[in-house]
Amino acid sequence: MAEKEKERYYLGQGPPLEVVDRLPTPEEVFKVPKLTGWKLFATVFGPSFTALGGALGSGEWLMGPTVATRYGMDLFWFIWVGCMFQTIYNIAFCRFTMLVGEPAIVYMARVYPRRFWIAWNVVVLFFALAWPGWALAAATALGSIVMGRVPGVGVPPEVAAADAVFVRYLGIGLFLFTFFVVMFGGKIYNTLELIFRFKVLFVTFTVFILALIYGKPEIWARAAAGYFKVGYVPPGADVFLLGGWWGYTGWLSAINFLMSNWYRDKGYGVGSLVGYIPAIIGGKKIEISPVGKIFRFTPENLSTWKRWERILVWDQWLIFFPFGVIGMSFPAILVASFVPLGTKLPEWGIAAHVATQFGALWGPVGYYFISFIGLIVLWGTQLQIMDTLTRNMTDLLWSTSEGIRKWAKGDVRRIYYPFMACYIAFAMWAIWQAPPLIILLLSANIANFGGYAVILLHILERKLPKELRLRWYYWPFLYAYAILCWFWFVAVFILGRLLNIKIF
Repeated sequence: MAEKEKERYYLGQGPPLEVVDRLPTPEEVFKVPKLTGWKLFATVFGPSFTALGGALGSGEWLMGPTVATRYGMDLFWFIWVGCMFQTIYNIAFCRFTMLVGEPAIVYMARVYPRRFWIAWNVVVLFFALAWPGWALAAATALGSIVMGRVPGVGVPPEVAAADAVFVRYLGIGLFLFTFFVVMFGGKIYNTLELIFRFKVLFVTFTVFILALIYGKPEIWARAAAGYFKVGYVPPGADVFLLGGWWGYTGWLSAINFLMSNWYRDKGYGVGSLVGYIPAIIGGKKIEISPVGKIFRFTPENLSTWKRWERILVWDQWLIFFPFGVIGMSFPAILVASFVPLGTKLPEWGIAAHVATQFGALWGPVGYYFISFIGLIVLWGTQLQIMDTLTRNMTDLLWSTSEGIRKWAKGDVRRIYYPFMACYIAFAMWAIWQAPPLIILLLSANIANFGGYAVILLHILERKLPKELRLRWYYWPFLYAYAILCWFWFVAVFILGRLLNIKIF
């Protein structure tokens, strides 16, 4: 008997989606009899922790304290406003991945003209994430531990130059260690989630306790007032720095759609039916579907889909938003309590900016403890960024090129690991080009350019049945956020960098 032809659903350009008869329930995917509050936290929630594992680093540990010490706490409104917009943005893009089983960078290529958007997203992805500032910043913290002092600070110029060379070599070593870490485990995503859960919880609660103990009351009061000064920007502010802070408040601003890949690999919604990227040691060959799927529109499936939507919303509003606000606020409050207003933190010593102050309070234990926190915060960010760049590029190549799939012999690891190795080779060159803060600011401001993704999502949403479309009240927030991100991109790169026009 001939095999029954599979039903297809045409969504924009590219191959049609396969229609599946039944959408698995969350209990079936996560193998739990009932989703209690603890099970949700310990088993189901996770992609937000993975995103925050990268966010808790570049913005929180570097740019937030830099802004606070230079301009005070009046810009704290950036934090909750940015995190609110990013949470809504995340829900919109990750929801579509749950619906069709394709990461955002893949399904956006379904918009006409397909070839243009494939090439465009490759360029944006590379220029937003390829710069190795996180490893370089983490290396300054590691250098502080190895050398017993903050590299490049309070030393003669020739010693500072030697410190810079030493830190760069440490950065290269951290890159190689990161590559080693993602080689192990059954599923690369599971390894990342385990690391980032620990990082987010440990660092957030540690900094929270330190800020409560050592944060000055007047700094807390100024921070509380700063939350309400929406729209305020100090005259003469460094727009490059502010654009970078906006870009890294929460996670990666307008390219947050990249986190949708983790929802696919975690198994949310239809993502549980398309496969995941396995590790090379401990994993097994997984046949990842190059084309997404969509469930049949039955009452049972629609009821299950609404449950998946609620879980996504809970993951974002209960994990991403509060931890994003807390993680962005407390390091800045802590640093501002030690460093006088108007201080410009050193570009090479930024990862260990309060280590010397805690050394004075607690002795060597305080110095090394704070330096260690800086190390795990910033190295974790580099780990996450390396995976984000590599897995999204891998998925885009895997889904849009039959020739690459044939070359890889059906094993997606043949793309993931060679690409990461090539990226590390590029990073080893780029790591010598500029101090870490400059590299990070460049990457953050490029991330602001990604607001165009809102238009692509809107086009695809209009091709869905009405009962599956994003609710109307999301769109004003999505377009407002895109406009704000474009504003910072234009203000920084077009006016500030190219035309040297100051707008503040």
